[in-house]
Amino acid sequence: MSIMRAAYRSFRDYRVHRMAERTLAAMEDALLKDIGISRSEIGLVVRGLKRGQEDKAG
Repeated sequence: MSIMRAAYRSFRDYRVHRMAERTLAAMEDALLKDIGISRSEIGLVVRGLKRGQEDKAG
C-alpha cells in the first residue's frame, strides 16, 4: 500500500508544481519583477531552488 501512496503523492506534487508554473508563466513580466523573480527563474522558484543551485539539483 505504501507504493500506491508514494505514487499518489508524487503525482499530486507534480500537479501542484505544474499549476504553480502555469500561474507564474501567465503573469506579466512587470508583476514577476515586483515579486522578485524573472521569467527564466519560474521553474527554479517552483521547485524551491535558488539561482546557482540548479547545477547541484541535476
